[in-house]
Amino acid sequence: MKSINNHNETKSATITRSATDHASALDLKTVKTTSDAPKRTRPRIFGIKEAPTYYPTEEEFKEPIKYIQQITPEAEKFGIVKIVPPKSYKPTFCLNTEEFRFRTRIQKLNSMEGETRANVNYLEQLYKFHRLHGHPVNKVPQLDKRPIDLFKLKKEVAQRGGYQVVTQQKKWAEIGRILGYTRKQCTSMSNALKSAYNKVILPYEVWLAQHKQDSNHSSSSAGMRRQPSDKEEQEAESPSNGGQACEICNSGENEEEILLCDGCDRGYHMYCLSPPLNTVPKSDWYCFKCLTAAGGDYGFEDGEEYTLNSFQKVCEKFKSEWFGPKGQYPTSEEDCEDEFWRLVENPHETCEVEYGADLHSTQHGSGFAPLERKPDGRYVNEPWNLNMIPILPQSLFTHIKTDISGMMVPWLYIGMCFSAFCWHNEDHYTYSINYMHWGETKTWYGVPGCDTAKFEETMKAAVPELFEQQPDLLFQLVTMLSPERLIKENVDVYAVDQRPGQFVVTFPKAYHSGFNHGFNFCEAVNFAPMEWVDFGLECVKRYKQYRRQPCFSHDELLVTAMREDQSIETSTWLKGALLDMQQREMATRSKLLKKYPKIHQVLEDVELLEDQQQCVFCNAYTYLSCITCECTSKVSCLDHLSDLCTCDPSKKTLNLRFSEDQLNEMIQTTSSRACVPSAWSDKVRDTLSTQPAPSIKTLKQFVMEAEKLSVPIEEARWIRDYVTQVTQWLEEANKYIIRKHQPRRRGSSHSTKLYTGEKYNSITHLLDQVAKMSFDAPEIGMLQETFRNLMDAKETATRVLKGDQSTVTLKDYKDAFDFGTSLGADFPEMQQLELTIKQREWNERAPLALENPAIEYDELSQWIQQAKECHIPMNDPVYVALMEKEKRGTEWIQQAEPLLKQVSATATKTKTMQDIQDVLHAAHQNGVPRVPHLYNAVRDLATRTTETVKDVRQLLERARTNSLLSERPSSTEVQRVLKSIRTLPIHVEGMDVLQAEMAKVDTWLVQVKKLFRVSTRNQQKNTLEPMLDDILENVETITTADQSQHHSEGGEGDEDGKPNDVYCLCRTPESGLMIECDLCHEWYHGPCVKVSRREAKAQTSYVCPICDGSQAIPHASKERARLEDILQLLEDASSSLLFAPKVYILLADIANRIQAFRSKVQAFCRSKTQLGVEDIDQIKQHLRELEGLEVVLQDETEFLRRKVQALAPVSHRSSMSSATTSAPPSIVGTSASASPVLQRLPSLTSANWTNGANGTSNVTSMEADDDTSPSRPTDGVYCICRQPASNSQMIGCDTCHDWFHIECVNLTPAMVTTIDRYVCPNCIASKRSSRPIIKLTVKPPSQPSPKQQKRKLTAITSANNTSPVSFYENGRSNKQPKRRSASDDLIVLPPPQPSSQQASYHAHLHHNSNNNYHHHHHHPSSVSPPPPSSTSHPSNQQQSQSQQQAAWLASSIPSSTSTTMAEQ
Repeated sequence: MKSINNHNETKSATITRSATDHASALDLKTVKTTSDAPKRTRPRIFGIKEAPTYYPTEEEFKEPIKYIQQITPEAEKFGIVKIVPPKSYKPTFCLNTEEFRFRTRIQKLNSMEGETRANVNYLEQLYKFHRLHGHPVNKVPQLDKRPIDLFKLKKEVAQRGGYQVVTQQKKWAEIGRILGYTRKQCTSMSNALKSAYNKVILPYEVWLAQHKQDSNHSSSSAGMRRQPSDKEEQEAESPSNGGQACEICNSGENEEEILLCDGCDRGYHMYCLSPPLNTVPKSDWYCFKCLTAAGGDYGFEDGEEYTLNSFQKVCEKFKSEWFGPKGQYPTSEEDCEDEFWRLVENPHETCEVEYGADLHSTQHGSGFAPLERKPDGRYVNEPWNLNMIPILPQSLFTHIKTDISGMMVPWLYIGMCFSAFCWHNEDHYTYSINYMHWGETKTWYGVPGCDTAKFEETMKAAVPELFEQQPDLLFQLVTMLSPERLIKENVDVYAVDQRPGQFVVTFPKAYHSGFNHGFNFCEAVNFAPMEWVDFGLECVKRYKQYRRQPCFSHDELLVTAMREDQSIETSTWLKGALLDMQQREMATRSKLLKKYPKIHQVLEDVELLEDQQQCVFCNAYTYLSCITCECTSKVSCLDHLSDLCTCDPSKKTLNLRFSEDQLNEMIQTTSSRACVPSAWSDKVRDTLSTQPAPSIKTLKQFVMEAEKLSVPIEEARWIRDYVTQVTQWLEEANKYIIRKHQPRRRGSSHSTKLYTGEKYNSITHLLDQVAKMSFDAPEIGMLQETFRNLMDAKETATRVLKGDQSTVTLKDYKDAFDFGTSLGADFPEMQQLELTIKQREWNERAPLALENPAIEYDELSQWIQQAKECHIPMNDPVYVALMEKEKRGTEWIQQAEPLLKQVSATATKTKTMQDIQDVLHAAHQNGVPRVPHLYNAVRDLATRTTETVKDVRQLLERARTNSLLSERPSSTEVQRVLKSIRTLPIHVEGMDVLQAEMAKVDTWLVQVKKLFRVSTRNQQKNTLEPMLDDILENVETITTADQSQHHSEGGEGDEDGKPNDVYCLCRTPESGLMIECDLCHEWYHGPCVKVSRREAKAQTSYVCPICDGSQAIPHASKERARLEDILQLLEDASSSLLFAPKVYILLADIANRIQAFRSKVQAFCRSKTQLGVEDIDQIKQHLRELEGLEVVLQDETEFLRRKVQALAPVSHRSSMSSATTSAPPSIVGTSASASPVLQRLPSLTSANWTNGANGTSNVTSMEADDDTSPSRPTDGVYCICRQPASNSQMIGCDTCHDWFHIECVNLTPAMVTTIDRYVCPNCIASKRSSRPIIKLTVKPPSQPSPKQQKRKLTAITSANNTSPVSFYENGRSNKQPKRRSASDDLIVLPPPQPSSQQASYHAHLHHNSNNNYHHHHHHPSSVSPPPPSSTSHPSNQQQSQSQQQAAWLASSIPSSTSTTMAEQ
């Protein structure tokens, strides 16, 4: 047996997840939204028949209630039907699935089945009885090792007359066989069944029969008692003794004798019980109501709260686990239906599911769009929106003042597999409509309203015990019964499967039930068209019988409809309902007044509260009249006056809302309104009888009156149809009527058309048709006049056509034809007239055209075409001459057109210039008609051919006579001529030579592209020329700047001594980001040296590619072309090409400029035997220009690069130990204790001197080994000047261990004594030093402020920056960057005498890192050293530290820069 535990685990897990998954919305892509239906493989279970399915058209679908009224006569026979909307109907699902929450109902399938639930209830009552009497049933009697079905045994015995009858007639064996036992299995079957019945069932049945009699007697007595007043109820609720009142005697006396029920806590006197009790029972005691009411309060328990997403997971898991082990997942609809009914009918297998049913859309929202109103109050929603259907004009719910949830406001239904809705019919027997938004199938079962009585009888016969407990069981929606049982009792049952996007409609009184195949979402609402009124009244009477609470007052609905809707259509059906209401009310009043003639009456039409309008006994609405009493606020209907309270009837009041006269007036008003159509019909009949042919105006007036009076459609349909027929006749007649003011058409040109006589026949038909119709209109006479005119035109045409051709002129034919045309005549004679006119006109004009020598070919063809149309004989001389002339024109066209056809490049050209001349000559021969456009085209072709041949000869002649390639025709001219040749149909002499030469040009251009690295795969045209233009511009810029510089050196510079404001490798003015080299102090554009703004700010120093030869220099092309290769290409072109390519001129210009520049560079290199340090600026300048060129001068570049490496090397070595470094000897007489640095300098003897001519040594040869490090002493040369040790002090670098003249590194002997550790300029430039030299600035330098001039020490540089790398951006300063000259002098102030307490290098470094040095732009000429100080101030430690900082900073600046140290 499948247990529900699995589902409970699923549910618990899902509920746990819902706390964390509360915000997840349902993905509508995971649910079914289409109505695709699989084909059924077998008949439906129990042989249930299918209900019909309707497919409305787009037009029918516009009005839902009207369409349902249309299908009702057929559809109500089935109780339920399905409506499939047109494919265009796709409403949007508007519910917010993320915020939507709902609570389910728990359903146990076998408990829903009536017979199973009755069995369980009886056993519970039986066991309670035996426990109450002290002998509980601990074990159910068994037979054949099976428990005896006591409920079925009790029913079988009762059906056979009871215990005594069965025993006397010995029917125990028969009952045993019905229960499934046989004598072979158990020989003592009869005795066992009799014993079980006698011990367990019989005592309870005897007790129950006795107490039923007492209960019935008590009930009848209670029924005779009046309802207590409000005061009596309060006293009963709070007895005077403060205790419990007895339920039998309704007294609270002898409270110690009152026994409380352990089930309901009601009190009973022990002596009031039957039989009476003498003592209080020791065990639990139950009253008769509790003992016999087991299962009487059966209903569905509440489940958990879900989101759509979490409930979907529960549904999918349940269905997969239920059908999966059976191998039926995914399951078919047939298998799911069979399994549902198996579970419902099996009392031994429990399956528990959940159903989100009856969810109010006002609280949870609707799947349809919310209602929207126009300014005039009308709704704009789609009519099939379930929020709209109850309030459509055709629904009577529009007259109900309150929104009734479930009826006027939709309810939502969220199903899972096997969740069901039990047998029921709709409240007030209304119609219902259900729409499935999405999900799996829902199967419906319906019983038509005509079988309602048989259905209810079958239900009561199947489970009488349940109806005994709950007489209104069919109103509870909690009981299922198998359709098989209903069909056996001849109850018609129909079924239908609802899928997404489909509607299901149920009809009044029709019982229906069903179940879901899986997770789905439906929405339902009720509506009531006018046909429902009788069903609604029947249901109200039934509610009163069962004392069931109605949803609204039926009588109030009728009165409201009468007051609010005064249309004839409403009055027609309402008059009968109002008459019935009046008769019922007056009969009830008469019955009451007959019994209580002196009762007080009050006539008052007032609105009361809801609970003050319903009878206290039967719950019926008392809208028209009610009974009230002063002792209570409750009311009763006129049938239950005695049940209102215990007061005397004379104290009660009969309240009337309407008097008899007012009720009669309502009926009279409604009936009069309903009789309006009859009066209208009588008026129409009288008018037609007196006027056999009424005017169209009169007929239309009748139609307007019918609409105004709201005459029913059926009654006014005949006259509407007749007016429509008359209107159509008038519209058709107006098409042919010729009015007097209408001008007659006289056309000069007549187009042939079909003259079939259709108009003539149509007018004849209209006149015949109007003769049978009875109406009067002016169009009739006008049409008759038109017909007479047509007859006259026809007679005239016939007379002219049959007249003598020699006497009838062309004018006679035209007059007759124009007369017919003005009338729109289309009889065959008109066609003959038109043909005759055309023949006459052609015979007169065609000979004149033939004699015209300048006639064109197109005009000639038109005359021939006209001759064919008007049937000119083929042997007509003029026609023959025209045909002959056209033939000659066609032959000439055939000769000319091939010359003008586009000839492909590969086709062989067979035409010659003579062929073109022959065609032109043939056009002037006699008899050939003119073809202007073709002749002009051939003439233009001849002209172009002549000019092209001439151009070819001139090109070849110019190319062969000029010796210089640059003076020959360009390849562009040749391409233009070749393009013109391709358009000619003839072969031009010399074309092959041009093509061959252009092939050579293309080959040469390929070599040029290869040299300049231009891809041959590039699809863009002319990519080489822009590149060469850029290279030429580059060469012009650099060489022009070089010339300007030479002029400035000759004294032609600006007032600052600067030749031009050009910088960088590209030799252009400043632009954008500029960065300065720390060695040569040249400014460079950031993009030219590939330095970004971020990199410039991050660097502590910068050395340009000119000073540091190891850096790569970016160029526009990946690999620059060599001048030698360019010259070779130019030489090849001059020797092999006949025509000059455009790029040849560019290349020649580039080569000429480069050669001139090379000559200047070579002249500089040869200007001295050896270039020295004094030439380093000019060397770097030329190297900068060479590296900036986009054309390589390899020899000159390599020569100057070696010179820069030799004269101004940049060290890249790692630091070396001082013990392994060669050091020059120190100066004689220098104290070794003067400085820690100088202590490492050995004495310099005369043997170690290397003297030059004037006390200085020559520069190291430029052909020295490049592998020798310039910063390492080699062959006795040191320092950045690469000179031997001289008669001066030298200082050693603690990083690279090279030696330097102190004057070369801007130091004085006094400064040296204060330095503890020294780093040379080369190491600083190679970024080996962590000590910053210059700080970053983004502005050009400015003059120092007075506050800054008060500093102890200020370093002034021509670069004016305070950053590790000097750079600025164009546009941020009005000061141009200034290059420094190597010839600037270094002026050093003498330091103070060393103090006894020297600051260490580490202290100096710490102080330096915490102080800011301000660098100011200042020219050396403006600085004058102050006089030296003769005394020292040992106590001034700050001055000593400043002197150390100045000495270190000055020594860190290369000698090629101009730096001034000044002490303020």
